[in-house]
Amino acid sequence: MLISCGDDSDDPLTDSTEEEKQLESLSASAWTMSSITLDGADATSNFDGLVLTIKSDKTYTTNGSYDPVWPSSGSFTFGSDINTLTRDDGVSMTISVSETSLTVTFTYADSGGRIDALPGDYVFSFTS
Repeated sequence: MLISCGDDSDDPLTDSTEEEKQLESLSASAWTMSSITLDGADATSNFDGLVLTIKSDKTYTTNGSYDPVWPSSGSFTFGSDINTLTRDDGVSMTISVSETSLTVTFTYADSGGRIDALPGDYVFSFTS
């Protein structure tokens, strides 16, 4: 005779989607910049003190203005998978996240606007 206490699929922890789990990891703490490269060269000093906060409602803020490469606030959507995000300014980013580190990779193209920014391939490394 088999006896069951219920269906395990009703457990909200096991019912979380991959996107929800990724959002939980991203929003677990503020992310402090540890290093930045631009086309493989160190660009950390250009973003000195950057702290990124990601919220579970798919919004983000930084502790300062790093426009236009990294806006001070905005929102994002997931792309084709949970490791691809698209900011509301159209920049597509590839991410890798663990409990203690976040790496964000993207290409910034010069917008031709009044604000000078260096176009190229950026890699932002953060720690929690």
